[in-house]
Amino acid sequence: MLRTFIFDDSKSQWKEEEHELLLHDMCVILDEEKELIYLWSGSKSNRKRYKKGYIQLNELISNFPELNIQVILAKKNFPVEIQKKLEIMLESAKEEGRNTLLFSRFLTIRVFFVSLLGVIILPIISLLNLSTSLFWPISNLNLEVTSATFKSWINTSKILLLVTIIILGINLIIGLIEIENQVIIFSIVGLIICLGLLFYLNFDIYLFLFQNGSTLTNFYILKSEMLFFISINFLPVLIFEIPNMYKLITFLNTYRKFIF
Repeated sequence: MLRTFIFDDSKSQWKEEEHELLLHDMCVILDEEKELIYLWSGSKSNRKRYKKGYIQLNELISNFPELNIQVILAKKNFPVEIQKKLEIMLESAKEEGRNTLLFSRFLTIRVFFVSLLGVIILPIISLLNLSTSLFWPISNLNLEVTSATFKSWINTSKILLLVTIIILGINLIIGLIEIENQVIIFSIVGLIICLGLLFYLNFDIYLFLFQNGSTLTNFYILKSEMLFFISINFLPVLIFEIPNMYKLITFLNTYRKFIF
């Protein structure tokens, strides 16, 4: 019986994998009947990963105390059935998506997944925060709000946008490292939109034409003007949220087993 294990660089441990193998991977195939382990390293794997994997190999072997395992390193000594197993696993990854498996590191896959969730969730929270203004007290079709509440309201969305910009910057770096054009484009578009919205929100109290009766501590804002303001924020966010949601779905379909 042949069992295949791939080295998880981020966790420094071997995990069993029977279906897919990438060129950046380092794997071992255990032949339990012959008590042999064949160590394979892909063409895109690096020496650092090989060294870490080799060190952790003893830990994997210790899981089979009943076997007297010998390690085979040279690919030229791999029997036909081992080479065929490797070819099938490599081909399986290609069939699942020849151009979709663009990420080559466990770390960047997991960091990008978390940051992509942040890019999607934070702008939505910002829009929900801005929409709470519609529940402010109404007087003669005007929304009434204190200056302190207004400041807290606008600053919350600014902070959320600023954090989103930082995360988009991280995504852009990941896209450049992995040479993932879709990530690069989506990140740049998101950065442009979020920077524009942050600049817009920095107008602060000058965003609105306060109505009669407004003072330094209490503001009156037309509800129709607030609706227009929210729509100005909603539409640009929608432009980059839809592509990022699409990216999240396709990313999960492709890399789910590398994330969880």
